[in-house]
Amino acid sequence: MNDNDEETGRLDAAARWYSELQDPDVDLETWDAFRAWERDPDNAEAYRQIEASLAIVDRGLRAGRGAALPKPARRTRLRTAAWLTGLAAALALAATVFALANAGASPPPLTYATAVGEQRSVTLADGTVITLNTDTALDVAYSPRERHVTLQRGQALFEVEKAKAPFIVAAGTSRTRALGTQFDIYAQPAGVAVTLLEGSVSVSTSPEQKSLFGFGKATHPADPKGRVLAPGDRLEIAGDGSQTVSRVEPGAALQWRSGSVQFDDVTLADAVTELNRYSTTQIRVPNPDLAAERLSGTFPTGEPEAFVANIALFLPVRIERSASLITLVPDNASAP
Repeated sequence: MNDNDEETGRLDAAARWYSELQDPDVDLETWDAFRAWERDPDNAEAYRQIEASLAIVDRGLRAGRGAALPKPARRTRLRTAAWLTGLAAALALAATVFALANAGASPPPLTYATAVGEQRSVTLADGTVITLNTDTALDVAYSPRERHVTLQRGQALFEVEKAKAPFIVAAGTSRTRALGTQFDIYAQPAGVAVTLLEGSVSVSTSPEQKSLFGFGKATHPADPKGRVLAPGDRLEIAGDGSQTVSRVEPGAALQWRSGSVQFDDVTLADAVTELNRYSTTQIRVPNPDLAAERLSGTFPTGEPEAFVANIALFLPVRIERSASLITLVPDNASAP
């Protein structure tokens, strides 16, 4: 078998996996088999090419006008054996549709956002409810093939209504596929955290492509160890691709909805970073020794004055105020 035949075989296999995983009732055994196949980096890359190509086809079809684009009936038969044997034609179609779609304006996705200190719940057309935390923005694009959300920044709770089309949330390089579930995603500056509360989700990472349709060299490799989470799992994906799974209490993970945050043996610096998300008045701790002090407790969000007053009861600090800035310094040091 030459290289071209081998690549075509991988794309065929990737297309078959893609078709099978669209079933909303796909079981964990199927996911395990897929993950075993995807551990081969070449297989993982082939799957990303299929995903990228079909996303472009889907966007192009939504943007098309009349007979200028292929008939919609072609798209409804993507799962058939005939399409699978004609994979090369499907990828060529993606290139054609992309060029045609660029000739006209694509319909924009629905965008939802919150300001600093604001929370907002929205109900989508399928009954899915998304609750946006402070300073959060996301885009929603639904199609017959896929329900897709892009979390641009911030944190959101997803209560997904079961439907035939899979529900996928992209945040950074992560892709969270819902299998009928409730989950929280926090897009942080240093990475992404996915917390599963009910049901099941599959979380993987995809490469940032340098060329169209997923072809060409990626800026970093796809994650071959995408995993299925259990309720109470929190998966943290750092900017360098490293992953950490921990266990959390669902109630604590959702405490932000009631206007408070709970800390369990965290540094003062980390607590301040979290609380600063909720207020335009910012807290600063420039002294490294003071910033390293550890604390636990539950504190209201959006009330920085109440927080620093509590800190002053337990730590030897001096509170300095200037406009919308509160600085905490050791009580035996001068202000910087």
